Amino acid sequence: MWKMIQTEWWKLRRCQILLVGIVALALCPVVQYGTQLIVNPEIRDPNYDMLHLFSSVVWGNTQVFLPISLVMIGGWLIDRENTHDTMKNLLTVPVSYPKLLGGKLAVTALLSLLFGLYSVAVTVLTGTLAGLPGLTPGVILQQGGQVVAAALTTFLVCMPMILIFGQMRGAYLGGSILTFFLGYCILFFKSGFLLSAYPFSAALVLAGFDMQEYNGATEAPSIPLALLGMAAVIGLTAAILMLSRPSSKAGSTKKKRAGGRRQAGRRTR
Repeated sequence: MWKMIQTEWWKLRRCQILLVGIVALALCPVVQYGTQLIVNPEIRDPNYDMLHLFSSVVWGNTQVFLPISLVMIGGWLIDRENTHDTMKNLLTVPVSYPKLLGGKLAVTALLSLLFGLYSVAVTVLTGTLAGLPGLTPGVILQQGGQVVAAALTTFLVCMPMILIFGQMRGAYLGGSILTFFLGYCILFFKSGFLLSAYPFSAALVLAGFDMQEYNGATEAPSIPLALLGMAAVIGLTAAILMLSRPSSKAGSTKKKRAGGRRQAGRRTR
């Protein structure tokens, strides 16, 4: 598995699609702070500090920036094998197709971790340039840890979308747009079962995010329900992995080439 992860990572490093996530997550703290300046001019008050900025980044990452980036990049990792006609070569390797997809998910998980750390660095830089108070090692450690945790839980939520749209040729862009709308729906669940169990809400709850402050929730979320929602996502991901099969086109291409080699062998005899 480790060699598979290394191989997929080297593929990803050479491709420009990685810039999508890098630019998007760099924009997140800037957009969050700039939006607040426009909507709430009183943000200039010293009461608005790094804690508020970190919370805005967690909210923005989970709701918009990470779902789009992770589904687009993770889906592309799968889609490229069919688009570039390399899947037929991978199928000759003694590795099952679900394990091949699992390796691509593992690379996306590693990327989500790096994106979380990157978001922390960009947020600290943005807060420093904006002159926001409250930038202490304790705040960076605690709030930065929440940013990273939210990045990882958001990846878990995005796994089914990555697998489904990555295996549909050319559909990963549409999958990232659909995931954006699914993340946006967090705004509409302010109480009841979906406040905690809705997957994107569960990602925030399990990261320790205050849903009542940013979502306007009328009640405190439930951690057991959030765990139930996340377990459902992981179970769905496992089911998709087990049921996934390579496209018939790759298999037919491999059979066609094998048949061509046999016919050529007969002619040479």
